[in-house]
Amino acid sequence: MRRFCTTGPVDKETCYYVERPVEMQKALEYIENYRYFTISAPRQTGKTTFLNDVRDKIKDKYLSIFLSFETYFTNNKNEFLKVFVDDIKRSIKWDYGKDVDIAVPENMEGIKGLFERLYEIEEKEIVLMIDEFELMNNSEVMNSFLHVIRGIYHRKKEVKLRSVILISVGYLSGVLSDNASPFNIAEHLWLPYFTKEQVYDLLSQHENETGQMFDEQVKELIWHNAAGQPGLTNALAYDLVENKAKNEKIITKQHFDKTLYDFLKVYINRNMENIVAKAKKEQEIMLRILFDPNKVEFDISDERIKFLYLHGVIDNCEGVCCVKVPLYYKKLYSYFKPKINGERDYMITLKDTIKTYITQDGGIDLNKLLERYIRYIEQRGGIMFNGRNYYEGVYQYNLDQFLSTYVEIIGGKVYPEAQICGGRVDLLVNVNNKEYLIEVKSNIWYDEYEKGKRQLLEYIKRRGLNEGWYVIFEKEIEESKYEKEEIEGRVLHIWWIKTGYEKPSRM
Repeated sequence: MRRFCTTGPVDKETCYYVERPVEMQKALEYIENYRYFTISAPRQTGKTTFLNDVRDKIKDKYLSIFLSFETYFTNNKNEFLKVFVDDIKRSIKWDYGKDVDIAVPENMEGIKGLFERLYEIEEKEIVLMIDEFELMNNSEVMNSFLHVIRGIYHRKKEVKLRSVILISVGYLSGVLSDNASPFNIAEHLWLPYFTKEQVYDLLSQHENETGQMFDEQVKELIWHNAAGQPGLTNALAYDLVENKAKNEKIITKQHFDKTLYDFLKVYINRNMENIVAKAKKEQEIMLRILFDPNKVEFDISDERIKFLYLHGVIDNCEGVCCVKVPLYYKKLYSYFKPKINGERDYMITLKDTIKTYITQDGGIDLNKLLERYIRYIEQRGGIMFNGRNYYEGVYQYNLDQFLSTYVEIIGGKVYPEAQICGGRVDLLVNVNNKEYLIEVKSNIWYDEYEKGKRQLLEYIKRRGLNEGWYVIFEKEIEESKYEKEEIEGRVLHIWWIKTGYEKPSRM
């Protein structure tokens, strides 16, 4: 029985597997047209699995040689050549069951004769595939190797090296910037995340082979939270099948909620830990992207943005930087949230009771709760907001923490950046299966204010709701206030929250 694979390249015999027909067609066309090219994508996107699939499709027609530079730590060209030849022999032995008689070249230029010798033996043109190329840590050896490959590129039909494929996490920008590199005239293939159809295909393979079914809502939640990221998609499905719903006929939303909590709070998932580690390296701009959304222009010439993009932390969302994978966003939001511990004692006191804010139908009176929030801000605003940049997330997180303090008492939840039919609302409150959508802005101008209203209106319409909440933190207003506006039969509750408080004197 196959399973969801969470480590290493996917073995089709033991793991569920998703075809990538569009990218595969491009790769095969490049090979047929004697192209040398790179394949790149963030980690756990399926690059090695894809390359294995390419190899399986071409190995009868061409002599496919699959190497990995993951352990090529040598600083000596002769040592490099010996390991290089040994790995070629090993690759051919594993894939074709043959021992080939090839000698280690005396120098880098001898690599040309090496490929010519391989053609004499096998009578097949060669496709050389190199995984983890960027991990070769010696620039002198790498540059020497690439210069030889460039020389071969211009005489590839004579040398019989039909195609060279380099796989890496990034775009190999250092290699591409070298005019002597073969890859300044090569194609580039970016390996995207799974589409929604591919995610559903992956899940249906499990259903068909085991009879265990994913509730339709769970399929949507897996697709939404992982956004098609292959490693995360498989990891979520694996945890549901093996841990949360083992031996049960239907995997439900209750199972998924437990899995999501564990991924955010309990598990040490190497994919998500890697995302946090990369985000920490560019923390200043990462804070702005997280907590001042739609403000940081996507510009690949900015080295900080390029770094975060190539490692899968951020993406280009209509010209601005965003965290497209919701599970990454939630993890990063939690990691980088402002340190305002201890505020709970001010948010809810002995005088407060949740009964004040519960409606007759078991929901929450969000307007009453926001009135209580304003009283809290009047007491603590000078401490909480003074001297902080609003993009540090202090506003949204402070509101998130306040609402969570109350609604969690009655089993409710507050979700940051919740997906709403193709969009994302800043906060979604769920109490007894009743939803309340909150759009949060801070220190905005008129056009941005109007745009936020239109966004909120669209979200509540898509969700089939009759009302929504618009919370604007503003330092220039004299006092907090509430406005009510009806648009297209829906009610918008607009709360202006004053943030311009003086810091209390230490006296």
